[in-house]
Amino acid sequence: MSDILLIPAGILGMVIAVAHGMIGETKVVRPVQGLTLPAKRVLHALMFLSAVYWFAAGAVLAIAPIYFNADAQFITAMIVAAVFASGALGNAWATGGRHPGCWLLALATGMALTGGFLLTAD
Repeated sequence: MSDILLIPAGILGMVIAVAHGMIGETKVVRPVQGLTLPAKRVLHALMFLSAVYWFAAGAVLAIAPIYFNADAQFITAMIVAAVFASGALGNAWATGGRHPGCWLLALATGMALTGGFLLTAD
């Protein structure tokens, strides 16, 4: 039953990550002018490391119901929920909740938590 939420939550996390990487490159990193090369590299790293983490977390969450036992699925869901929640809270704090990423990551967080806790009900 939990796979009904864990797999879509993982896929949503991966979609968010890809969109974040693509939009971040075109709308944030490329247009920035006047930064030193090291500062631009830091901006680039911040944009893409978050996308890499969300994608990896989403991929692990999506395969958890297929390859992991119930205990490992629960632990995976809780860890991934923490990763997604930190991104949602960071986006909400930085943009006052006006960034769609905070709401999408919050949705993925809720799906991961619910799917994880459904495992304990089985």
